[in-house]
Amino acid sequence: MQTFIKNRIFVLLLVLAPFAMASCNKDDIKMERAMQVMVTGYNGSEHALQFSIDTTVFDVSVKNGDYIVKPASVLHFYAMYNYPQSRKNKTLVITDTVTKAVIFRQVLPESGSRAHFNFVYIDGKEVPSQPPAADPNTNKLGFFARNPGSNEPIDIFLYRTEENGNEHRAYLAKNVRPNSWTYVDYLAAENFTTKGMLDKAFICFTKAGTTDQWAFQNDETQSRIAASGLYLPLAGEKGLVQQYFFTPGTWALEVSRMFFVPDRAR
Repeated sequence: MQTFIKNRIFVLLLVLAPFAMASCNKDDIKMERAMQVMVTGYNGSEHALQFSIDTTVFDVSVKNGDYIVKPASVLHFYAMYNYPQSRKNKTLVITDTVTKAVIFRQVLPESGSRAHFNFVYIDGKEVPSQPPAADPNTNKLGFFARNPGSNEPIDIFLYRTEENGNEHRAYLAKNVRPNSWTYVDYLAAENFTTKGMLDKAFICFTKAGTTDQWAFQNDETQSRIAASGLYLPLAGEKGLVQQYFFTPGTWALEVSRMFFVPDRAR
Protein backbone atom coordinates (compact mmCIF):
# COMPACT_ATOMS: atom_id res chain seq x y z
CA MET A 1 0.00 0.00 0.00
CA GLN A 2 2.85 2.43 0.87
CA THR A 3 4.53 1.68 -2.46
CA PHE A 4 1.29 2.48 -4.28
CA ILE A 5 0.97 5.83 -2.48
CA LYS A 6 4.59 6.72 -3.22
CA ASN A 7 4.07 5.94 -6.90
CA ARG A 8 0.93 8.12 -6.98
CA ILE A 9 2.87 11.01 -5.38
CA PHE A 10 5.72 10.59 -7.88
CA VAL A 11 3.32 10.68 -10.84
CA LEU A 12 1.59 13.76 -9.42
CA LEU A 13 4.94 15.56 -9.12
CA LEU A 14 5.73 14.73 -12.73
CA VAL A 15 2.41 16.15 -13.82
CA LEU A 16 2.86 19.35 -11.82
CA ALA A 17 6.52 19.90 -12.77
CA PRO A 18 5.84 21.58 -16.16
CA PHE A 19 3.42 23.99 -14.51
CA ALA A 20 5.97 24.85 -11.85
CA MET A 21 8.64 25.43 -14.51
CA ALA A 22 6.26 27.59 -16.53
CA SER A 23 5.56 29.64 -13.42
CA CYS A 24 9.29 30.11 -12.84
CA ASN A 25 9.79 31.11 -16.45
CA LYS A 26 7.03 33.68 -16.16
CA ASP A 27 8.70 35.08 -13.05
CA ASP A 28 12.02 35.22 -14.92
CA ILE A 29 10.38 37.08 -17.80
CA LYS A 30 8.83 39.55 -15.37
CA MET A 31 12.28 40.10 -13.86
CA GLU A 32 13.91 40.74 -17.24
CA ARG A 33 14.52 44.23 -18.61
CA ALA A 34 15.65 45.62 -21.94
CA MET A 35 17.93 48.53 -22.76
CA GLN A 36 18.65 50.26 -26.06
CA VAL A 37 22.42 50.59 -26.32
CA MET A 38 23.92 52.95 -28.89
CA VAL A 39 27.52 53.96 -29.56
CA THR A 40 28.25 56.64 -32.14
CA GLY A 41 31.36 58.39 -33.38
CA TYR A 42 34.35 57.34 -35.47
CA ASN A 43 36.85 54.48 -35.69
CA GLY A 44 40.05 56.10 -36.89
CA SER A 45 42.25 53.06 -36.27
CA GLU A 46 43.65 50.65 -38.84
CA HIS A 47 41.71 47.73 -37.34
CA ALA A 48 38.06 46.75 -37.08
CA LEU A 49 36.35 47.04 -33.69
CA GLN A 50 34.33 44.38 -31.85
CA PHE A 51 31.48 45.14 -29.40
CA SER A 52 30.32 43.09 -26.43
CA ILE A 53 28.00 43.61 -23.46
CA ASP A 54 28.71 41.33 -20.51
CA THR A 55 28.93 37.85 -22.06
CA THR A 56 27.06 38.82 -25.23
CA VAL A 57 29.50 39.25 -28.11
CA PHE A 58 28.23 40.94 -31.27
CA ASP A 59 30.28 38.83 -33.61
CA VAL A 60 31.73 39.32 -37.08
CA SER A 61 29.75 36.28 -38.19
CA VAL A 62 26.55 38.33 -38.00
CA LYS A 63 25.10 38.78 -41.49
CA ASN A 64 26.72 41.72 -43.29
CA GLY A 65 29.01 42.30 -40.31
CA ASP A 66 26.55 44.79 -38.83
CA TYR A 67 28.24 44.74 -35.44
CA ILE A 68 31.80 45.11 -36.64
CA VAL A 69 33.01 48.66 -37.25
CA LYS A 70 35.48 48.84 -40.10
CA PRO A 71 38.71 50.88 -39.95
CA ALA A 72 38.52 54.58 -40.87
CA SER A 73 34.73 54.69 -40.79
CA VAL A 74 31.95 56.45 -38.93
CA LEU A 75 30.56 54.47 -36.07
CA HIS A 76 26.90 53.74 -35.38
CA PHE A 77 26.44 50.66 -33.19
CA TYR A 78 22.94 49.84 -31.95
CA ALA A 79 21.66 46.82 -30.04
CA MET A 80 18.69 45.92 -27.86
CA TYR A 81 20.16 44.26 -24.77
CA ASN A 82 17.98 42.04 -22.56
CA TYR A 83 19.18 41.28 -19.04
CA PRO A 84 17.88 40.07 -15.65
CA GLN A 85 16.61 42.96 -13.58
CA SER A 86 18.90 41.91 -10.72
CA ARG A 87 22.08 42.21 -12.80
CA LYS A 88 24.44 44.97 -11.73
CA ASN A 89 27.45 46.53 -13.47
CA LYS A 90 26.36 45.70 -17.01
CA THR A 91 29.42 46.57 -19.07
CA LEU A 92 29.93 47.60 -22.68
CA VAL A 93 33.37 46.74 -24.07
CA ILE A 94 34.98 47.71 -27.39
CA THR A 95 37.91 45.56 -28.48
CA ASP A 96 40.46 45.85 -31.26
CA THR A 97 39.89 42.73 -33.40
CA VAL A 98 43.60 42.40 -34.26
CA THR A 99 45.49 43.29 -31.08
CA LYS A 100 42.62 42.10 -28.82
CA ALA A 101 43.21 45.17 -26.68
CA VAL A 102 40.23 46.68 -24.89
CA ILE A 103 40.07 50.30 -26.01
CA PHE A 104 36.78 51.30 -24.37
CA ARG A 105 34.91 50.06 -21.31
CA GLN A 106 31.82 51.63 -19.80
CA VAL A 107 29.23 50.44 -17.28
CA LEU A 108 25.63 50.78 -18.48
CA PRO A 109 23.24 52.82 -16.34
CA GLU A 110 21.40 50.95 -13.58
CA SER A 111 18.05 52.48 -14.51
CA GLY A 112 16.24 53.67 -17.60
CA SER A 113 15.83 52.02 -20.98
CA ARG A 114 18.56 53.82 -22.96
CA ALA A 115 22.33 54.00 -22.91
CA HIS A 116 24.23 56.18 -25.37
CA PHE A 117 27.99 56.64 -25.60
CA ASN A 118 30.06 58.83 -27.90
CA PHE A 119 33.34 57.28 -29.00
CA VAL A 120 35.74 59.07 -31.34
CA TYR A 121 39.01 57.15 -31.76
CA ILE A 122 41.82 58.86 -33.67
CA ASP A 123 45.60 58.31 -33.63
CA GLY A 124 45.34 55.52 -31.09
CA LYS A 125 43.40 57.43 -28.46
CA GLU A 126 39.88 58.49 -27.60
CA VAL A 127 38.93 62.10 -28.36
CA PRO A 128 36.51 63.18 -25.61
CA SER A 129 33.46 65.13 -26.72
CA GLN A 130 32.46 66.76 -23.38
CA PRO A 131 29.05 68.07 -24.51
CA PRO A 132 27.64 71.08 -22.65
CA ALA A 133 24.62 70.86 -20.40
CA ALA A 134 21.21 71.40 -21.96
CA ASP A 135 19.91 74.98 -21.94
CA PRO A 136 16.12 75.46 -21.90
CA ASN A 137 16.51 78.74 -23.81
CA THR A 138 18.44 77.44 -26.81
CA ASN A 139 19.91 74.33 -28.43
CA LYS A 140 23.52 73.20 -28.14
CA LEU A 141 25.02 71.82 -31.36
CA GLY A 142 28.46 70.22 -31.47
CA PHE A 143 30.53 69.81 -34.64
CA PHE A 144 33.70 67.81 -35.25
CA ALA A 145 34.99 68.47 -38.77
CA ARG A 146 37.75 65.94 -39.39
CA ASN A 147 40.13 67.28 -42.00
CA PRO A 148 43.36 65.25 -42.00
CA GLY A 149 46.46 67.29 -42.70
CA SER A 150 44.78 70.69 -42.43
CA ASN A 151 44.04 73.10 -39.59
CA GLU A 152 42.60 75.80 -41.86
CA PRO A 153 39.43 77.26 -40.27
CA ILE A 154 36.05 76.26 -41.68
CA ASP A 155 32.62 77.86 -42.00
CA ILE A 156 29.56 75.61 -41.71
CA PHE A 157 26.23 76.75 -43.12
CA LEU A 158 22.82 75.57 -44.27
CA TYR A 159 21.97 76.15 -47.92
CA ARG A 160 18.93 75.57 -50.10
CA THR A 161 17.38 76.91 -53.28
CA GLU A 162 13.72 77.34 -54.14
CA GLU A 163 12.09 76.40 -57.44
CA ASN A 164 12.12 80.08 -58.45
CA GLY A 165 15.87 80.15 -58.00
CA ASN A 166 15.94 82.06 -54.70
CA GLU A 167 18.87 81.02 -52.50
CA HIS A 168 18.86 80.79 -48.72
CA ARG A 169 21.88 80.45 -46.46
CA ALA A 170 22.15 80.33 -42.65
CA TYR A 171 25.40 79.86 -40.74
CA LEU A 172 25.66 77.15 -38.13
CA ALA A 173 29.22 78.05 -37.12
CA LYS A 174 32.06 80.24 -38.38
CA ASN A 175 35.85 79.93 -38.10
CA VAL A 176 35.58 76.36 -36.83
CA ARG A 177 38.86 74.76 -35.91
CA PRO A 178 38.96 71.35 -37.64
CA ASN A 179 39.90 68.11 -35.90
CA SER A 180 38.40 69.20 -32.59
CA TRP A 181 34.98 69.83 -31.09
CA THR A 182 33.15 73.15 -31.53
CA TYR A 183 29.87 73.91 -29.72
CA VAL A 184 27.41 76.61 -30.66
CA ASP A 185 24.01 77.89 -29.56
CA TYR A 186 21.37 77.40 -32.23
CA LEU A 187 17.72 78.21 -32.79
CA ALA A 188 16.01 77.32 -36.06
CA ALA A 189 17.20 79.85 -38.63
CA GLU A 190 14.87 81.77 -40.90
CA ASN A 191 14.05 79.78 -44.06
CA PHE A 192 15.12 76.57 -42.26
CA THR A 193 12.38 76.29 -39.66
CA THR A 194 10.44 73.24 -40.87
CA LYS A 195 11.23 69.67 -41.77
CA GLY A 196 10.14 70.37 -45.34
CA MET A 197 12.70 73.16 -45.64
CA LEU A 198 15.50 71.06 -44.13
CA ASP A 199 14.69 68.11 -46.37
CA LYS A 200 15.66 70.32 -49.33
CA ALA A 201 18.75 71.79 -47.68
CA PHE A 202 22.43 70.92 -47.47
CA ILE A 203 25.05 71.45 -44.78
CA CYS A 204 28.08 73.00 -46.49
CA PHE A 205 31.70 73.25 -45.33
CA THR A 206 33.83 75.96 -46.89
CA LYS A 207 37.09 77.68 -46.10
CA ALA A 208 36.42 80.41 -43.56
CA GLY A 209 35.17 83.66 -45.10
CA THR A 210 34.12 82.03 -48.37
CA THR A 211 30.99 80.38 -49.73
CA ASP A 212 32.47 78.50 -52.67
CA GLN A 213 35.94 77.33 -51.63
CA TRP A 214 35.25 73.83 -50.40
CA ALA A 215 36.89 72.85 -47.11
CA PHE A 216 37.53 69.13 -47.63
CA GLN A 217 39.89 68.13 -50.45
CA ASN A 218 38.73 71.23 -52.41
CA ASP A 219 35.83 69.04 -53.49
CA GLU A 220 32.11 69.83 -53.36
CA THR A 221 31.05 66.19 -52.99
CA GLN A 222 33.31 65.82 -49.95
CA SER A 223 32.26 69.16 -48.48
CA ARG A 224 28.48 69.12 -48.37
CA ILE A 225 25.83 66.70 -47.17
CA ALA A 226 22.04 66.59 -47.20
CA ALA A 227 20.48 68.03 -44.03
CA SER A 228 17.60 65.56 -44.29
CA GLY A 229 17.78 62.94 -41.56
CA LEU A 230 20.14 64.94 -39.34
CA TYR A 231 17.27 66.19 -37.15
CA LEU A 232 18.44 69.77 -36.80
CA PRO A 233 16.18 71.75 -34.43
CA LEU A 234 12.93 73.06 -35.90
CA ALA A 235 11.01 76.23 -35.10
CA GLY A 236 10.11 76.42 -31.42
CA GLU A 237 12.42 73.61 -30.31
CA LYS A 238 14.78 74.35 -27.43
CA GLY A 239 16.82 72.42 -24.91
CA LEU A 240 18.36 69.93 -27.36
CA VAL A 241 22.01 68.84 -27.22
CA GLN A 242 23.11 67.29 -30.53
CA GLN A 243 26.59 66.38 -31.74
CA TYR A 244 27.76 65.61 -35.27
CA PHE A 245 31.01 64.08 -36.52
CA PHE A 246 31.85 64.82 -40.17
CA THR A 247 34.66 63.29 -42.21
CA PRO A 248 35.55 62.89 -45.89
CA GLY A 249 34.71 59.33 -46.95
CA THR A 250 35.57 57.06 -49.84
CA TRP A 251 33.04 58.65 -52.16
CA ALA A 252 31.42 61.54 -50.26
CA LEU A 253 31.23 63.38 -46.96
CA GLU A 254 30.12 61.10 -44.12
CA VAL A 255 28.46 61.91 -40.81
CA SER A 256 27.84 60.22 -37.49
CA ARG A 257 24.75 61.61 -35.74
CA MET A 258 25.79 61.28 -32.11
CA PHE A 259 22.48 61.28 -30.24
CA PHE A 260 19.19 59.45 -30.06
CA VAL A 261 16.68 60.96 -32.47
CA PRO A 262 14.43 63.62 -30.88
CA ASP A 263 11.07 62.49 -29.50
CA ARG A 264 9.15 64.32 -32.24
CA ALA A 265 10.88 62.15 -34.87
CA ARG A 266 9.83 58.82 -33.35
